[in-house]
Amino acid sequence: MKTTRILTILAISLLPPAGVLNAGDVNSVTPSENGQEKIAAEVKTVNSVTVAIIDFESQAPGNPDLGRQLVDILTARLSVYDQFQLVERKKLEDLLKEHQLSLAGMVDSNQAVKVGKMAGARIMVFGRAFAVDRDLYIVAKIVGVETSQVKGVIAKGKLESNLSDVIDQLVDKLAGGLEEWAPQLLPKSEKFQNRLDALAKRLEGRDLPTVAVMIGEVHVNRPVADPAAQTEIKKALKQTGFTVIEARKETLQEWAKDFSLAGVDVIITGEGFSEFGTRVGGLVSCAARLEVQATERESHKIITSERTTRRAVDLSETIAAKTALQAAARELAIKLIEKLAQELENREEFEE
Repeated sequence: MKTTRILTILAISLLPPAGVLNAGDVNSVTPSENGQEKIAAEVKTVNSVTVAIIDFESQAPGNPDLGRQLVDILTARLSVYDQFQLVERKKLEDLLKEHQLSLAGMVDSNQAVKVGKMAGARIMVFGRAFAVDRDLYIVAKIVGVETSQVKGVIAKGKLESNLSDVIDQLVDKLAGGLEEWAPQLLPKSEKFQNRLDALAKRLEGRDLPTVAVMIGEVHVNRPVADPAAQTEIKKALKQTGFTVIEARKETLQEWAKDFSLAGVDVIITGEGFSEFGTRVGGLVSCAARLEVQATERESHKIITSERTTRRAVDLSETIAAKTALQAAARELAIKLIEKLAQELENREEFEE
């Protein structure tokens, strides 16, 4: 009895601070034989983490608002990834105003940890932009609020070149770094696994259907360079183990007439559109709406229909529109794959 009590106390001491974790993100509690809940000794799996981005310090010439703009752009770009829950800028500003603090120029890791705890964030991102000769550097620090561990990434570009290219570098490195360094940034009692990786593990070893994806895309009053929503959904399907069959728009029209398209088990069709929202402080806001449907080719059965609306900001209207569509597509891709996984599991149960 005494040993059990000691083990229980040790397990409780390993938990992160109260209020930090979302109840739906952790698989840590199991019912005991006598009906009471107990803390499991194994490592908990976390599917998403809350991230707050603080104003970057900017010494780059020609754009005094760059530090503030970086926060809005990075927040929009990282919100595409379901594993990151971004704290709204206004929430941060209101919180810091109450404590007579400022977002601008915050470059101290200890201060960032304090702000993160106040905001309920588990990871803080901040940094600075500066010029060396004709080169622009953007350095970002990533700080684990509970562990105080610090990591960093850097993006480099030319001052006279498109700023979006440098931001693309920074976003890719931040997204990759946040996942790679999660074991160091989060407590050792937790394991980070995004929802797509979790779905891939769930589907591993199963006989998956082949899939074709055909989604039309329009940006109001502007031509569309490439299909952001379709590309994102294909990427998610491939990441979770599905074989994606390439199909042209003409193929979709033929399939709509006679439901042919041999060699494909599931057809994902849909429409997406984006439009200009507003322009504030050098940034452009766009909204996007996406509707998709998954249909069994042979039976014509509709497996699921989903829709969503997302918004994004960027320096460019085209990129803001694409980011909004990409975010919408990733959200719906996860829902589609979860539904496909459920269909497979139901079928396996029925066959048994």
